[in-house]
Amino acid sequence: MRAHTIFAILLVLIALIAFGPALIAVGSELIAEGVFGCEVNLNYAVPCVIGGKDYGQTFYDLGFLIWYSYLSLPVGGVLFAIWAVAAVAALIVSRARKRKQA
Repeated sequence: MRAHTIFAILLVLIALIAFGPALIAVGSELIAEGVFGCEVNLNYAVPCVIGGKDYGQTFYDLGFLIWYSYLSLPVGGVLFAIWAVAAVAALIVSRARKRKQA
């Protein structure tokens, strides 16, 4: 696998770590309210009956994942900084090798 492919995959994984909880929380709220017409409230679980089963507590729990963004965003920022340093180092090494070959 080439270095740029590995760095691209790592960047996507870092983005998922950083924004994952927020994406899940917002996505679950959009699905609950947009598709099923249920209300999502972070103060208490609102009943949401889908196919005869109540999913209100599930949507409440998924909506609560937004609070994990307070941890995941800084962790993602640190991982991105490490990724950027490694990417610049790999670029410098790659260019040095090309100059040596030429």
